[in-house]
Amino acid sequence: MNNSELLARLAIQFPNLDIGPLNSIAKCSSYTELKKGTKLISEGNRHGYFYLVLTGGVKSYYNKDSKEVCMWFSFENEIIATTSTLKDKPSKETIELIEDSTFIIFQSKKVIELAHTNLQLSNLLIELWAEHAIFIEQRLYLMQFMTSEERYKTLLDSFPEIFQRVSLTDIASFLGISRETLSRIRNRFIL
Repeated sequence: MNNSELLARLAIQFPNLDIGPLNSIAKCSSYTELKKGTKLISEGNRHGYFYLVLTGGVKSYYNKDSKEVCMWFSFENEIIATTSTLKDKPSKETIELIEDSTFIIFQSKKVIELAHTNLQLSNLLIELWAEHAIFIEQRLYLMQFMTSEERYKTLLDSFPEIFQRVSLTDIASFLGISRETLSRIRNRFIL
């Protein structure tokens, strides 16, 4: 992806930015293609980037007692990062590709510096942060107040193709249930 293609893609993703801020953010961005299984961010490490998923998908997980506990999945046109890495602290989670994927990579520190001097970029970061906070609120509600069947139904309603893109083990972990329980719930919905 050359610079003009990168700029065009950023203009599509961030339509409220004028050409000046788009050019500025493009200067601290790049394009990459990575294979399934690649770890973008690893637990315990600092990481100076955040990503826009162009194609493919990722999962975020914590390690607990040598098991992966999936927290979220992201796919096309979503921004991904960990809060810790945006604050230049070691990440508590790992983000790993679940499909071959392409990304626009943003240098966190430079984008944050630009946001200090540009109101449009500052507003963009506030908007992205607010979206993340809403997602966390929804995730907490899902896990604290819904039954396993309700969690499954919510996931199925909001992203029906997830079962073609994510392993059942990861989906079960995300829902906070065993793979066997997931199979029983799925069978009830299929019948």
